[in-house]
Amino acid sequence: MLNYAICEISGKQYKIVPGKLVEVNFQGEEKESIEANVLLLSEDDKLKIGNPYLKEKLTLKRLEDVKGEKIRVSKFHAKANYRRTTGYRSKITKVILSVKS
Repeated sequence: MLNYAICEISGKQYKIVPGKLVEVNFQGEEKESIEANVLLLSEDDKLKIGNPYLKEKLTLKRLEDVKGEKIRVSKFHAKANYRRTTGYRSKITKVILSVKS
């Protein structure tokens, strides 16, 4: 039984636990599932460490695409009456571990 895995998805590493929701960078809208390269795998309290990856891949089920938390950026120049504020919300894909292949 899989305890947890450390996977690489679009250049970032995430700890994947079965049944737990993980928020990753936006993965495009057309894919139903995402394949992740496995760096480390913990099954039945035994560790498998890749060099850099293991042969196994994990298939993650895509749940939804949402917008992340808003980031506000302000610019200010003293004595010049200059104030600008912009915001940004990144897209996030929520995934969950469905089947180990």
